[in-house]
Amino acid sequence: MNPNHSQLSWKLTSPTALFTLLLGAFLLFLSIQGAMDPIRAARGFGLTDSGSEVIPWLYVKAGRDLGLALAMFALVAIRQRKAAGVFVLATIVMPTVDALTVLHGGASLAFALSVHGSAVVYGVVLAAALLRPQVAHAPQLQG
Repeated sequence: MNPNHSQLSWKLTSPTALFTLLLGAFLLFLSIQGAMDPIRAARGFGLTDSGSEVIPWLYVKAGRDLGLALAMFALVAIRQRKAAGVFVLATIVMPTVDALTVLHGGASLAFALSVHGSAVVYGVVLAAALLRPQVAHAPQLQG
């Protein structure tokens, strides 16, 4: 048995790799948007008061999202499927806190659930798919 087989068996074209890359790309988009247009990002995040006082916090969020995106890209690049699953599962705390934050700030429950709750659901489903046991493929016989 090849000791590197388990590390490289996660194909970059697999649905789980593609959905992990999609999540990373979305986080990269949010990071760039937060850095380039923090007022618009604040409104999209659910902050009802989108004045200049929220700009420093949006830069913090942009940095957080950039770090998450880079970590997801790296885990896919080095083909660490289970580590990506654990990482995605652990990061579900962030959109959960985000939803509670915007609710506390005056956003509607419907908004908090549709924006941040959908991120939690995506993360749970993706983490479950990444952490499910791999089916070992039998070598094909030539004949």
